[in-house]
Amino acid sequence: MALRTTLLFFLIWFSSGLSAQQPRVVGYLPYQRIYMLDQIPMDKLTHLCIAFANPDSQGYLSAGSADIRQVVRRAHRDSVEVLISLAGGALTPEWEEAWKRLLAPSNRQAFIQKILLFVQANELDGVDVDLEWKQVNHNYSGFILELRRALNAHGKLMTAAFPGTTRYKNLSEEAMVSFDFINLMAYDLTGPWTANRPGPHSPYAMAISSLAYWKNQGVPADRLVLGIPLYGWDFSEPGRVSSVPYGTLVATNPAYAHVDQVGKIYYNGVVTATAKAELAKEQAGGVMLWELGKDAFNEYSILNTVHEALYGPTLPASTEMLAVGRIPSEPSAGVPSLSLSLSGLPISESLHKLASAGFQDEQHMEDAGQEAFSLEIEVMPNPFRDSLRITNNEKRALQLVLTDIKGRPLYETTLRPNSTISWETASFPSGHYIVSAMRGDKQASKRLVKL
Repeated sequence: MALRTTLLFFLIWFSSGLSAQQPRVVGYLPYQRIYMLDQIPMDKLTHLCIAFANPDSQGYLSAGSADIRQVVRRAHRDSVEVLISLAGGALTPEWEEAWKRLLAPSNRQAFIQKILLFVQANELDGVDVDLEWKQVNHNYSGFILELRRALNAHGKLMTAAFPGTTRYKNLSEEAMVSFDFINLMAYDLTGPWTANRPGPHSPYAMAISSLAYWKNQGVPADRLVLGIPLYGWDFSEPGRVSSVPYGTLVATNPAYAHVDQVGKIYYNGVVTATAKAELAKEQAGGVMLWELGKDAFNEYSILNTVHEALYGPTLPASTEMLAVGRIPSEPSAGVPSLSLSLSGLPISESLHKLASAGFQDEQHMEDAGQEAFSLEIEVMPNPFRDSLRITNNEKRALQLVLTDIKGRPLYETTLRPNSTISWETASFPSGHYIVSAMRGDKQASKRLVKL
């Protein structure tokens, strides 16, 4: 009886520990992008996966000519655990042949010892297995279970990357639950393989369905890490689809950070990334980003956006408010005007007035001597309850959109110059909303609070 009571206590304690676990922020970094290491805010990650390592004909792993140890040591300074990601979705014929042969039972043990040698030599914390589709053959699950035992003996992690809504037929139940966590590739719903059918490749609905799918397969929620892409697919040229880094889009026009589509380019902006991160915080074990080198290394960073959604602001409250243009949720009547600094440019803003959301054309600013672009509109009140009143103080018409935090449009209209419009909001649930004003290729956005 005493043993049974002790066991019950341990199970309760262990399950409580799982539920209290901090959400993961997993980032993939291809070894070809290690030169970008200093640009990446490493302290916003919990895990870093270096992609990819593949075996030669003898089973010895290589990740190009990159010095992985410098990456590992840099990440460890911020308490980030580093894994080597094996294989990847684009294998050469030589790598395909090597993987097929090395997974066979007769070669498996020696290959696993070489994987361990690579992990130890590079001071890694574990292994991420990213064998995909036809590479997940009848020998896959046996290999995974043997690798799991070998890594356990050395206190190392083992994770995997799987498609959002597909379980490989050769993934056994035992192998599936042996991973410390699974990174869900909840993207590439469209792409070059659907060149004649353009559309979103990583919509919010796919995030919901991916988590539901793997939970139904029997994977605990805390072991699921929701993937968010840092790239888009460009369908602009008929019959040809190309990849576009999120950072490139934002550099073209910062307004693009707040939407998911520009022309026929589909991607995830900060609103959708925030919504997905909040979903993952509630229903999963964290967020994964593919891949870090394609992020925007400024205030529109998806990595920073995700980290804030999962953990809250990392700056002092007053500084954070200036950085992202927020207002206190319960302002007092005596709150003074704020000097809002965005991209290093001071813009005067009163508590209830949206002067600018910081979307500046960098080339234009240089030509104009760092003069900031702004949209003069008033949004009152904020926080709001039963209605919102928006006034366009511009000399040109503005396109207005009100969305919920998941990016779903609630109101959309064109507001003429020096005009005011009221939107009824009594039926809206409490929470955060986004109002955006657009004029040509310029856009300003503001987060609102419904009490």
